[in-house]
Amino acid sequence: MTDKEFKRLSRSQLIDIIYQLQVKQEELIADNERLSAALDDRRLRVNKVGNIAEAALEIHNVMQAAQDAADHYLEEIKIRVYNEQKRILKEARSEADSIISKARREAAKIVEQAKTDVSDSYPVVNGIIEEYRDNR
Repeated sequence: MTDKEFKRLSRSQLIDIIYQLQVKQEELIADNERLSAALDDRRLRVNKVGNIAEAALEIHNVMQAAQDAADHYLEEIKIRVYNEQKRILKEARSEADSIISKARREAAKIVEQAKTDVSDSYPVVNGIIEEYRDNR
C-alpha cells in the first residue's frame, strides 16, 4: 500500500492492519525462536558427531598402538622361543653325543673283555674239543 492509500483508511482499519501485523510479527518471532532452537540442536548434534568422530579416531589410535605393542611382544616371544629351541637342541645334541661316546667306550670295553674272555677260554675249549675227538 502506498502512503495515499494509508491516509484514506479509517482509524479502525489502520488498527486492524496494525493488529494483523503484530500477529504476523509474533508468528515470525515464534518461527524464528523455533528455527533458532532447531539450529542450536543441529549444531549440538554436529558437535557431538564431531566429538564422536574425534573420540573414534582416538580410540582407533589407541587400538592401533595396542596392536603394534602386541605384535612387537609376539615377535619378541617368537625370537625367545626360537633361541630357547636352539639352546635346547644344542644341549640335546651335546648330551646325545656324550651318551653315544660313553656307549662306544662301554661297547669297546665289552668287546675287549669278550676278546680277553675268548682268549682265556680258548685253551680250555680247545682242550675240551681235543678230548672229545680223542674219545670218539
